[in-house]
Amino acid sequence: MKRVALGIALAAGLVRPAMAAWSFDWAGHVEVDAEDLKSADADKRYAAVGQLAKYDVALTESYLITALDDASDKVSEQAAKVLGDVGSLKAVPRLVAWLSDPDSKRKQIAAEALGKIGGPDAAAALTRSLGDADAAVRQITVRALGQIGQAGNLQVVIALIPRLEDDKTDVKLATITQLEELGDTRAVIPMVSRFSDSSMQVRTAAVRAVGKLGDKSAVPALIRLTTDPAEDVRTAAVGALGALGAVEALDAMTDLLNTGSDVFKGKVAYALAQIAATPGAGTAGENAMKTLVANLASPQHRQYYREALRVAGRSAIPALVAHLEGRLQGDPTTAVTLLGDVADARATETLAAELERGRVASTLVLRALGATGDPAALVPVLRALASRDAAVRLAAMESLRPLVATDARAGDVLLEHLDDEDIEIRVLAVEYLGILRIGAAATKLTELTKAGHATRLRRASVDALGEIGRPEAAPALLAVLKDGPTELHSAAATALGNLASAEQIPAIIKAIQTDKHGPRAELVRALGGVLRVTPDAEARTFLRQLAAEAPTKVSLAAIAALAGAKQPEDAKFLRPFLESAASDRRRAVAWALGEMSDTGAIDGLTEALGNRDDRLAGDAAWALGEILVTTPTDARIPALADRFLYAAQHGGWSAAIDSTGALARVLWAMPSPDRAKLIDAGRRGKLLDLVFHKSRFVRVNALHGLAAIGGEDAAKAIAPLLADDASAGVRTAAADALGRIGGATA
Repeated sequence: MKRVALGIALAAGLVRPAMAAWSFDWAGHVEVDAEDLKSADADKRYAAVGQLAKYDVALTESYLITALDDASDKVSEQAAKVLGDVGSLKAVPRLVAWLSDPDSKRKQIAAEALGKIGGPDAAAALTRSLGDADAAVRQITVRALGQIGQAGNLQVVIALIPRLEDDKTDVKLATITQLEELGDTRAVIPMVSRFSDSSMQVRTAAVRAVGKLGDKSAVPALIRLTTDPAEDVRTAAVGALGALGAVEALDAMTDLLNTGSDVFKGKVAYALAQIAATPGAGTAGENAMKTLVANLASPQHRQYYREALRVAGRSAIPALVAHLEGRLQGDPTTAVTLLGDVADARATETLAAELERGRVASTLVLRALGATGDPAALVPVLRALASRDAAVRLAAMESLRPLVATDARAGDVLLEHLDDEDIEIRVLAVEYLGILRIGAAATKLTELTKAGHATRLRRASVDALGEIGRPEAAPALLAVLKDGPTELHSAAATALGNLASAEQIPAIIKAIQTDKHGPRAELVRALGGVLRVTPDAEARTFLRQLAAEAPTKVSLAAIAALAGAKQPEDAKFLRPFLESAASDRRRAVAWALGEMSDTGAIDGLTEALGNRDDRLAGDAAWALGEILVTTPTDARIPALADRFLYAAQHGGWSAAIDSTGALARVLWAMPSPDRAKLIDAGRRGKLLDLVFHKSRFVRVNALHGLAAIGGEDAAKAIAPLLADDASAGVRTAAADALGRIGGATA
C-alpha cells in the first residue's frame, strides 16, 4: 500500500524523492531510528539524522525539522543539510530564520539548503541575504540563487546582477559563474562593465561568460580587450570572439596571429577559424582561411593552425585546395589530412591529382580519396591497386569501402586481387565482391571456402557467397558445414539459408538425418533460412519432428526455424509445448509464438507469465507484447494489463522488465480512446510507482508507458528523474517521455 500511495503523492507533486537514498522500509522502522534523536549523546543524535536521511522525506520531515532546534550545532546543522537535500518545503520558514542568525556558518548552511529546496519563499529570503555583511554568506547565497535559477526561476537574474559590483572578488566571481550558467542575456551589458575591473580574475571570467552568453552587443568591447596587458584576459577575449562568430573582429584577429606566447597564438588561430567558418563571413572569412592555410608552412606552429583548420571543417576546403594546386603556401601533407577529415567531394579532383604528383604519401592520399565517398574517386583508387607496394595496395583496398557501394566497375579489378600475395587485400577483395554481388566471382569464392586456405579468408568467402546468392554455391556451403572447422559453421549456415534454394532442401535434411554428431543445429538453422522464403510442407513436418524429439540444441533450432516460416499450422503445433515441454523448449516456444504473432497462444502465454521460472515468465511477457501490438483492440488486454503490472511489481528480474516493456508497447499500439479507458486511476498509480523500481530497465520501460498515457501527473512524476536517477539511460528515457507528453512541467 505504501508504494501505491507514494506514487499517487508524486503524481500530485506532493513529494520529491531522494532517489539516491530511496527506501521502501515501513514507517515503524523510521520511528525506531528517530528515537535516538532523544538521546543525551550528541553523537547518537547526529547518527540518527544520518539514518533518517535514507528514508522518504514524507516519513522523516517532522523529525528532521525538530532536530533543527537541537542543542548541538553539529546535529542541527546536519539536519538542515538533509532537509535541503530532500527538498523539504516545510523546512523553508525555519531555514529562512537561520539567515538572520549571528553565526556565519549557520547562515551559510541555511542558504545552501534553501538553494536546493527552491520555491518563491526561499528565493525571496535569499535575495534579501545578498546584502549580508559577511562576504562568505553572500557568496553562498549567490550560488544558492543560481541553483534556484537553474530550476526555472529566472527572476533571480535581476537579483544577482547587482552583486557584480560587490566589493569582494570571490563574490563577483561566483556571480559571474551563476549568470553564465543561467544563460540569460540580460546579464551581458552589466557583465561588460566588469571588463575594466581591477581584478584580472574578474575581467577574465566576465569575458569568458559574455562569450558563452551569445550576445554580439559585447563584440566592440571584446575587440578592445584583445590588447589588454594581461594575456589571460586577451586569451579570454579572443575565445569569446570566436564563440560569438564575430565577423567584424576578423581583421583584428588576423593581426594578432603572430603576437604573444605560442599558446596565445594557438587560441587566436582557433578563434579565427571559428569566425571565418561563420555563415556570412564573406570575403574577409575566405581571406582569413587562406591566412591560416598559408601559416601551415611554419613547422614550429603548424599544430595550432592544423587544429584551427580542423574546427573550420568544410569552410576550409577552398583554401586547402588552393594550396594543393599551388596557389597558396602551406603544407601538402597537412592539407591532405584535413581534406580527408572533412570528407567532401569538392576535394576529389585535387586529391586525385595529388596522388599522381607523389608529394604526399600515397597511403594518406588514398584514405582521403576514400573518405570523400565520391564515385569519381573510384577510378584513381582502383588504379592504385596496381602498385607494387603492398602497403599502397592495402590502403587503396581499404579506401574502396565507402566507394564500392553498388558500383560494379570495381568487380573485374577485385577479381584480379583474389590472388594477391597480401592476405588482408584478398580478404577485403572477397568482402567487396560480396557487397557488390558479383556473380562471376562465385566459382573462385567457392574454391576459397575449401581447406588449405586461411580461416579468415574462408569465412569471408562463405559470407560473400551468401550475399551473392547463387544456388550453385550450396554444395560448397554444405561441405563447410559437414567438414569445415567449428568457427565457420555459423557463417555457412547463414549463407546457406540466404541462398533460399529449394533444390537444396533434400540435401540439408539428409545431412541432418545422417550426421548425428556434426553441426546439426546449424544445419537446422540453414533449413529455417530457406523456409523463410521457400515454403515446403515436407521440410516443416521434419522440423516439427525435430522440435519434439531431437536433443535440446537441435530442438531449439527447429523451433526457431518454424517461427521463421510463420505458418499458422506450426503455431498450433507448438502451443502445447508451453505446458508440457522442458524448460528450454518452453522458453523457445514462447519466443516463437510471439514471433509468429499467434493470437491463439494468448491464454497459454498468460498462464506462463505466472510461472515460477523467471526466464519463462519474461519470455511469455515479451511474446504477449509482440502478439498484442498486432491486435490492440483484443478484449483480453485489460486483464493482461493487470497481469503485466503485477509481474512488474512482484515478478523476478526478467518478468518485471519484459512485462513493463510489453505494457508500454501495447499502450502505444492502442487507439487513444481505448488507451484512456484502459488506464484508470488504479493502473495509472501502479505504473507511476514503477518509475522507482530497483531495476533501471523497468524504470525505462515504465517511462515509455507513461509517455503513451500522458498527463500532467505523469510529467510531474517523471521530472525528478531527470536530475536524480543514477542511470543515464533512465534520465534519457525521462527526457524523451517528457518531450512526448509536453505541457508546462515538461
